[in-house]
Amino acid sequence: MIFSTWSRLSRFQRTFGIYAILCLGVSLSQITLVSAQDFPNKPIRIISEYSPGSGGDVFFRALATQFSGLSGQTWVVENRPGAGAMLAVEAATRATPDGYTILVASQNVPVTRLFLSKGHQIDANVDLTPIAALWRSTLLVASNASFPAKTLKDLIAYAKANPGQLAYTTSGIGTQAHFAGAGLELLTDTKMVHVPYTNGRQVLDVISGQAPFTLSIVPFVMQGVSAGQLRVLAIAADKRMDAFPGVPTVGEVVPKFEPPPTWTGIFGPPGLPRKYVDYFNDIALKGLANPALKQKAASDGFEFIGNSPEQFALQIKRDIEVTGRLARAAKIQPND
Repeated sequence: MIFSTWSRLSRFQRTFGIYAILCLGVSLSQITLVSAQDFPNKPIRIISEYSPGSGGDVFFRALATQFSGLSGQTWVVENRPGAGAMLAVEAATRATPDGYTILVASQNVPVTRLFLSKGHQIDANVDLTPIAALWRSTLLVASNASFPAKTLKDLIAYAKANPGQLAYTTSGIGTQAHFAGAGLELLTDTKMVHVPYTNGRQVLDVISGQAPFTLSIVPFVMQGVSAGQLRVLAIAADKRMDAFPGVPTVGEVVPKFEPPPTWTGIFGPPGLPRKYVDYFNDIALKGLANPALKQKAASDGFEFIGNSPEQFALQIKRDIEVTGRLARAAKIQPND
């Protein structure tokens, strides 16, 4: 019937009809393109828990430059450090879930705070919307270069021979370094002295000889290693680092050691629609694929992750379990 009707049309009518159909197709494709490009149509606000100029801030801003290029809109970083990262996280929980406010945060509030404070706590899978884990930092066990223990095995033997006398520094009570140190003590049946710092001098005092060793992230340790003032004894992570050939992981020396979570990820406000979650996850994965940035990250002890929202949510749940075991080992009790 349709063919019969079409055959009775004049050549002009048929030509016009084809043109009309083609025009309609172009119009529909333009509508689809405009719809796809409708978001984002203004700058994206990034609430960050990191202090301006800190390692996490500098590294995320490098990533944000990649994200801006991929999205066609500027990613404006708004630093809100303080209160153990709660200021930034709480601001994100109150944000409108319209895709124009994103949170960049570490495991501090979603995981660690659960074991440090009885006060206001955040369930990352309810009070926020997990989008993607971006990277994890690497903790190192590093000693003063003149310390007699040349390996982690030697250090453990020294601790056993001198119970309660061997001190190690970290960036503070309840930090990932503290959890790692507590796990090390528990699994090696040693008693060491934890010396927490809040002023960033935990590595400097090991370099000066005021403390024998530290648990710190790679950027804090590298300068001392390069100057011959520090020796890296072990990598408190799941795998070795190319930057320290021959240096084992803690788990290779101490079976069952579980590295504490040390990640940074991006979240949306609660109730962020799935279309925005998928959009930002795609942007994150593409940005993390940049070869030059990945190489720079590796040299600074950052390992890119780049997982799905579902994988990130499961990762947070697993990290809560691991941190709970480490907190119990460290006999850390939540306050307030």
